[in-house]
Amino acid sequence: MKNTSFEWASELLPKREENSNKSTFGKLTVISGSKKYRGAAHLCVESALRGGIGYLYYLGEEELCQELRMKFPEVIYNSFAPLEGTEKEEASVIANDPACRGSVLIGPGSGLSKGLYNLTEAFILSEGGALTLDADAINSLAKFCPDPIELFRRAKREIIITPHPLEFSRLSGMPLELICSKRVEVAKEYAEKAGVTLLLKGNGTVVTDGEATYINTSGSSAIAKAGSGDALSGLLAAMTASCRIKSLDAAALAAYIHGKAGDSLAEELSEYGVLISELPREMARVINQLQKAKNANN
Repeated sequence: MKNTSFEWASELLPKREENSNKSTFGKLTVISGSKKYRGAAHLCVESALRGGIGYLYYLGEEELCQELRMKFPEVIYNSFAPLEGTEKEEASVIANDPACRGSVLIGPGSGLSKGLYNLTEAFILSEGGALTLDADAINSLAKFCPDPIELFRRAKREIIITPHPLEFSRLSGMPLELICSKRVEVAKEYAEKAGVTLLLKGNGTVVTDGEATYINTSGSSAIAKAGSGDALSGLLAAMTASCRIKSLDAAALAAYIHGKAGDSLAEELSEYGVLISELPREMARVINQLQKAKNANN
């Protein structure tokens, strides 16, 4: 078990090679947001862009695509009907589209529905890059999948799940009290059984693949606010695609940067005054600090 630190993060963060192009830094598809939770899409998309992704695709409802296009012209947009109406056949077509063969993030602010479950299941069983499941993707598995561990073990992609304790309780069936009292033990056991990388949020976020484990040391109540997980998942998914490091390391690195950005903002604005919409840009500043430290040590 290892604690994250600034020195560790600066060493782990890969150097951006000068002889490179957009393909060098990976492809990511984001499926996030809904009519009720529009902000989740904004936070995920900006965080992924700030995290260095080469190509970013966004799949969502037409209104959200139009809204995001005005703010983020760098993104490639594809629209579909509201997720709740997605049937298994349509979900399979989407998940197996060549554009979705890179890394994928699904679930933040998507709204709980059987359609979202169909799409989540289809992505788990499709081939491609790492698949990050957050928020309602996790809740959909908890509600509609009879055996999530069995489904995870059939996955054709690397799977990263990012629940908070209540979401993890729903998914695993374990009591919330047990999860909160034995965070490391239950996270390691579940990750090993399911064959996934698990990021269990909270004070001292636990990141484990069942063998190696990180405990995150950054972050505070400054980022204990709605939307914080959306920013984290966007950064995490981008790093799994662009940094070419193990999913476990990418998840731990993203958790550290996310928390450190909140800490930096809190120094200026207090733990009361930080806005989650400020996190994506601040996370980019933290990455800049890590790069400068890495260059100074080499």
